[in-house]
Amino acid sequence: MSPPHRPDQAVPAYLADQPFLLREARQLGLSEDVVRGQRFRRVFRGVYVGAGTPDSVRLRAGAARLLLPDAAVFSHHTAAQLGDLPVPDEPAIHVTLPQELQRRRVPGIVTHRSLSVTARSFAGFAVTTPERTFLDLAKQLSLVDLTVLGDAMVRRHFTTAERLREAASAANGRRGVPLARKSAALVRPRVDSPMETRVRLLVVLAGLPCPEPGREILDEYGQWVATPDLLYRAQRIAIEYDGELHYRRRCKWRQDLSTRDLLREMGWHVIVLTAEDVFRTPLHTLHRIHDSLAGRAYPRLPATLDPRWEQHFPPRFDTLSA
Repeated sequence: MSPPHRPDQAVPAYLADQPFLLREARQLGLSEDVVRGQRFRRVFRGVYVGAGTPDSVRLRAGAARLLLPDAAVFSHHTAAQLGDLPVPDEPAIHVTLPQELQRRRVPGIVTHRSLSVTARSFAGFAVTTPERTFLDLAKQLSLVDLTVLGDAMVRRHFTTAERLREAASAANGRRGVPLARKSAALVRPRVDSPMETRVRLLVVLAGLPCPEPGREILDEYGQWVATPDLLYRAQRIAIEYDGELHYRRRCKWRQDLSTRDLLREMGWHVIVLTAEDVFRTPLHTLHRIHDSLAGRAYPRLPATLDPRWEQHFPPRFDTLSA
């Protein structure tokens, strides 16, 4: 029987900011009333943390680990989130277990099973490899979101576009494999943000030629001038995406204006896009890019857009779509 614990009695410091099991608290003499009171909050059934500890995927993964067998590997959204990779919000913790282990049902923890799981250590957690994470999420993400993830993995040097293509090509009999193969073929290096990926995919899925991401522009003396988000070098067309950061940081905004003026003096056509251009008026944006390519005599340019882009970027807010 645990000794009584007064509500005002000091609590061990490590219990304030790290997840702990209710049974461990009992062994320290803490009563259930104290643990379930205002000083702590529940993360999962039987797992608590100090009430003031900020929520994060690392905190929830650490709490889940207290309930899971040693063979459990964090996977799917959780593997991506632990690597600070861009995936849609998912509060549940995802883990994969060997096929022979039985699942333990815990609200807030989604358990998958697999015949084999290749894991790596990242930030103190056992997580699925980038290639396996990419294949797993192909069963749950859209083509655009999966390619955003792939671009970010390559940018962070977690993997390469070639490895993702090889993994997708070698996968058989898995739900999501066709999508993984299509997405892997679209993954590119040198992509700085998810929105840059979305702009490129909007262009490509509409049947327009794929612009190059993250390539330098040099002047006649070989000096660096700019590295646009996307470009068509032969046609001297640069596409830039301006997020909120450009407008919050005045120095950055003024520097970009100066650089773009210089590019125009060098004969470049600069197209500047914002989130509204991608999400609210994607058709108008595509016409801008198509007209620019046509005006600069891009060879064998399609006369019309491929309408299948609308499956991935619904133009329901596009005032020009009618």
